[in-house]
Amino acid sequence: MATLTSIRRGLNSIVAMAILGLLIASFALWGIPDVFTGGARTTVAKVGSQEISAQDFLRAYDRRIKQIEAQLGQPLDRSQAAALGLPQQVLQQMISERTIDLYAHRLGLRASRRQMIETLHTMEAFKGFDGQFDRTTYELQLRNAGYTPAQFEADLRREIARLQLIDALASWRPAPEVIADPLFRYRHEARRATVVSVPLPPAESVPPPSDEEIAKAYDLEKENYKTPEYRHALVAEISAATVADPAAIGEEDLKQAYEERKDEFVSPELRNVDLVTFARDEKEKAEEFARRLRAGEDFEKLLSEMTKFSPDEAALGDVSHDDLVKDYSTKIADRVFATPAGGVTDPLASVFGWHVFRVRDVTPPRERKFAQVADELRTRLARERAEEKVYDLSVKAEEAIARGADLNEVAEKLGLKLHEAPAVNRDGMLKGDGLADEVIRRHLATIFTLAPEDPVEFVSMNDGGFALVDVLEVIPPEIRPLEEVKDVIRANLIAERRLEAAGKKADGILKRMREEGISPEEAAKLADGNVLSTDWIERIEAGRGNKVAPGIGRLMFDLKKGEMAEERAADGNGYLIVRLDDVRLGDPRDPSSAQAYADLKRRLAEERVNDLLVMLEKSLRDEFGVEINQALLRSLVVPENQG
Repeated sequence: MATLTSIRRGLNSIVAMAILGLLIASFALWGIPDVFTGGARTTVAKVGSQEISAQDFLRAYDRRIKQIEAQLGQPLDRSQAAALGLPQQVLQQMISERTIDLYAHRLGLRASRRQMIETLHTMEAFKGFDGQFDRTTYELQLRNAGYTPAQFEADLRREIARLQLIDALASWRPAPEVIADPLFRYRHEARRATVVSVPLPPAESVPPPSDEEIAKAYDLEKENYKTPEYRHALVAEISAATVADPAAIGEEDLKQAYEERKDEFVSPELRNVDLVTFARDEKEKAEEFARRLRAGEDFEKLLSEMTKFSPDEAALGDVSHDDLVKDYSTKIADRVFATPAGGVTDPLASVFGWHVFRVRDVTPPRERKFAQVADELRTRLARERAEEKVYDLSVKAEEAIARGADLNEVAEKLGLKLHEAPAVNRDGMLKGDGLADEVIRRHLATIFTLAPEDPVEFVSMNDGGFALVDVLEVIPPEIRPLEEVKDVIRANLIAERRLEAAGKKADGILKRMREEGISPEEAAKLADGNVLSTDWIERIEAGRGNKVAPGIGRLMFDLKKGEMAEERAADGNGYLIVRLDDVRLGDPRDPSSAQAYADLKRRLAEERVNDLLVMLEKSLRDEFGVEINQALLRSLVVPENQG
């Protein structure tokens, strides 16, 4: 499996990654999602004799959405997923898997039950607290994902067979040295250069532009001096935050809510505990550990001697009785909470093995009195009641809009706060000066998609509320008058003249370096600049800008040894004169290059495997035939409200 893992890590083409499948990657990297969407047992696609059912597709599609959500750290709704082309990507991946499955079956590639079990036991999602495969965890995870063990194990065996085929292709032939050697020498060719800076002269050293020159520049470039587009917009939000009225919550309602929710304002008793777990067949070892700990032996020394746990790994921290019931059992929770501070439990059994708990200290339960929580509770109650009103108000707003009411009328009728921006740009700035209020800024994207003739837009918000957005007027960009931009044009012209002067100075100094042979140090004095020598820069680093600016790096590899040229500074602060001093070819036989050379050969081999997989899959698709039920696919993935 180590070979297969390295192949998986190395293959980068879309087709190659598709062939590797969703199954192992999903469970090993992201865990098993707890959402499973059922579907009709209708065929979404067919590859030869292999069918992809709606149920199989939806399971894979949900899994992929969960993976992306884990990467983004935020929800991904179906509309966004469809817009990204995610359904087609998942289906094409499944088609690739089925195609390779058929070919692997034809070649007689099979995964034995032993291979399947060995792979299963390496998957992190199915391990218990002791780091070993746990059958109870395995079955629970599969049940949450909508799998039976038989279904999952069949899928896993197919993927192992798939990987056997890819392994055979990957180990077919290494990248030949006749290709790798010259490519390595070229990519790892290194160069060194001397760089002389020619900075911009002071602003006062160049003649200031006249009013006539400024006016001429304005006439030539007036399109560059336009105001942004502005919009006159209205926004009203319907959400729990805007509808809530804490002042309407009476004292009696507040006290009643406190009594009903008293449990919420009580912090449970906590035990700060250390936990040491032993395997199921190590009861005697667990008993010895508990006995020696009670006898006063040092906890950390015992851990080091009798277990593989570090003190940090053993520290469970503060836990409640409910925490232990949920993670272990009621019996274990009762025993731990019957143990005083400083005490050690007897070994306690669970499906994960034998556990010894050491109680460091005890935090007694704490109750927050009514006076302490009244304000918090009032706000919560107001928000809860408001949430019930939000939907009703949104329905009334939609009905009013459908009847042709404008936003002013809707806001007045429903008691909504209306936010207005007479002229706001895409950055949320108001015409003249200042920033638009937060509500307007929150809906800028919608404001700049609407036209004045469009009806009021009804927008769902992330907090479960709704916004009503109306654009009354579009204020097109206008060319600013000369007087308003005169200072900007003057500064631009002066900057251009300073850069032009630096360029002429660089030209003269470069000419003297070439014709008179003056040194870089002398050139730097003439330029009022600096001189520096670069480190060795390899060709593969030249455009990255991590050692020298990308423009300088590219220039170094355009010159021959001893040649010189100039380049405008990347920050615009003058010019740089570059002299190439030395060239060193990459040497694949140099011991210090061994790892880089091995990496290059590996990448070349992987690229060849990718090419083979692309060609193989294309050929197999043509041979087996692929049919896709596009209508069914659309009905499965397009949200209902988008038709």
